[in-house]
Parts: sequence; C-alpha cells; structure tokens
Amino acid sequence: MSLRLPILAAVRGDFSMLDTFFYAFNAVTPMLLLMLLGCWLKQSKFFDDAILTKLNTFAFRFGISPLMFCNVYAIPSLADIHLNSMVFVLVSCLVLTGMGVIESRLFTKQRSRRGIMIQNSFRSNFAIIGTSLSASLGGAAASAISASIQAPTIIYYNVVAVLCLTIYSDRPDRAVNVRGILKKIATNPMILGQVAGLICLCIREFIPVDAQGELVFSLERDLPFLYEAVSDLAGMATPLILVLLGARVNFSAVGDMKTELAVGVVQRLILAPAVGLALAIGAQAIGLLPAGPAAISALVGMYGSPVAAASAVMAEEMGGDAELARQYVVLTAALIMFTLFVWIFLLRTVGLL
Repeated sequence: MSLRLPILAAVRGDFSMLDTFFYAFNAVTPMLLLMLLGCWLKQSKFFDDAILTKLNTFAFRFGISPLMFCNVYAIPSLADIHLNSMVFVLVSCLVLTGMGVIESRLFTKQRSRRGIMIQNSFRSNFAIIGTSLSASLGGAAASAISASIQAPTIIYYNVVAVLCLTIYSDRPDRAVNVRGILKKIATNPMILGQVAGLICLCIREFIPVDAQGELVFSLERDLPFLYEAVSDLAGMATPLILVLLGARVNFSAVGDMKTELAVGVVQRLILAPAVGLALAIGAQAIGLLPAGPAAISALVGMYGSPVAAASAVMAEEMGGDAELARQYVVLTAALIMFTLFVWIFLLRTVGLL
C-alpha cells in the first residue's frame, strides 16, 4: 500500500500536468493557426498591401464596433459592471506607463523612440486579442469583467498614447490639436461600440418583465434579424484581425534598434503581465477585484496581449519612430503565442486559472 500511494500520486500529478498543458495549448493554438494562415496567404501572394489596407480598414470600422457592442450587451445588468475592476486597471496602467518612462530614459537616446517605448509598455491589443483570450480562458464570467474594463482601458490607451507621442515627437514645435484629438477618441469604433452597448444596457434596466421573469422586449428575441447581423459582424472581427496580423509579420528592417526592440518586447510580453498579474493577485486579496479565475482570465488578456496594431499608425501620424512601432507590432504578435502559453501554463499550474 505504501508503495502504491506514491505511484498513484505521481500518476495523478502527471495527468494534472498534462491537463494543464492541453488547457494552455487549446487556448493559444487557435490564434496561432489563424496568424500562420495570414502569414502564408501573404507569402503566397494571395494578399497584397492594397488588400491588407482595405481589410484592415473594414475590420476596424465594421468589426470592432459590433464586437465591443456585443461584449457590453452580454452583461446581464448594470449591477454586474465591476467598478472596482475599472479603478484597478487604470492604476495598473499608470504603473506600466511609469515603467515605460524609465525604460525609455535608460535604453534609448533618440527622442522619437521614447514615446514609442512608453506606448508599448502599457498599450496591449486588449480590445481584439485580449477579449477573445479572456472568453476562451474564463467563459462568460471573464467576458463580463473584460467588458467592464474595456472602456476605461481603451480611453486611457488612446489619451496617454497621444500625450506620450506628442511630448516625444520628432517635431516638438508641432502644434497639438486638442479638439482633433478629442474628436478621434470620441469617434473611435471601439468607444462607439461600447457606448451603444452601454446605452442598451441602461435601457434594459427600465424594461418590465413578464410573469416568468423574462424581459418583455429584447433584441435577441424581438429583433433577431438585427441582432444576428451585428453578432455575425462581431464574430467575424477577431479571426479576421488575427489573420491580418499574421499577414503583417515581417522581421526585416531591424537595423540599429535592437536594444529598443529587446527592451520593448521583454516589457510587453514578460514584465507587463508579471507586474499586472502580481498587482491583480494583491487586489484580489484586499477585495478590490472579484476573487476567482474569472478576473485573472480577463487580465491575462489585458496584460499579456501584443501591442495594439493601431499604435504604429498613430506613431506615424504624430512624429514618432514609426518603424520601431511597426517592429513592436510584428515581434510581439509573433512571439505572443509562446509567452501566452507559458503564462497560461504557469497560472493554471498554481491554480489561478
């Protein structure tokens, strides 16, 4: 009996480790396959730059808004919006931004690269890859938390990125068009989709219920033709953008920016999730975040995602080093599949997922 128990424990341990491996593998591999498909389509000349530009515009304008709307609309009620989580993510973004400021001072002398490094330190692709990963890891509960923190996070990303790129622009005398900046933020498809979802969520609070406790009116039941069309667009957004990200993978033009690239990639893929998740565990301990794996699942998507693809476009428009920004997008998107796998595996192993 004494011999069989250690053997049985070892076998159970092996099965547990194997389950953890497949949990992480199944969460990450679908995204990797879609990115590899995009890479192959570009290499086989099925995609050219003109097509990619149009598809990117289509996905950004007509895919992200429905996706954001559906994420918010899926929240059962306003009571399920986690205000503490919103406060926490803003504080954690400030911490990551501070790390980026320090790194930009230590590891580059070029003014136009400092704003890019700071933006990379906090601005993840949470709205697209992060939300998909959150749902994959934590289901509906994680999606609800993810939807709650998207709006303040996206606003922070856009506002602080504009400030950083303006301060460290290679055209420091360029006038800052505050009105134009605010207009871009207000018309951002991510923000518009979330605002529309929040309006519907508020209206839902005043809709009466029948004897069975169901709403007398809902988009899903009473306007299915509209809701299904929006849902189909939302379902298309994430896989399309992952394919397009894969099509953009290009390791050329590294040049003399190896130090900045190395520091930025380590910050985005290793330090940001390490610091963010450590803060999250502490916040759960004091009751600032909901306990359980749902919150961690949502935050893995936030901290562990690659840098947002829109950051390169913004960098070019505002006088930053656009080439460095593009390389950050490419490298973090290419390497995220490996680092995400490790993070998911570790968190699953210690019981946080």
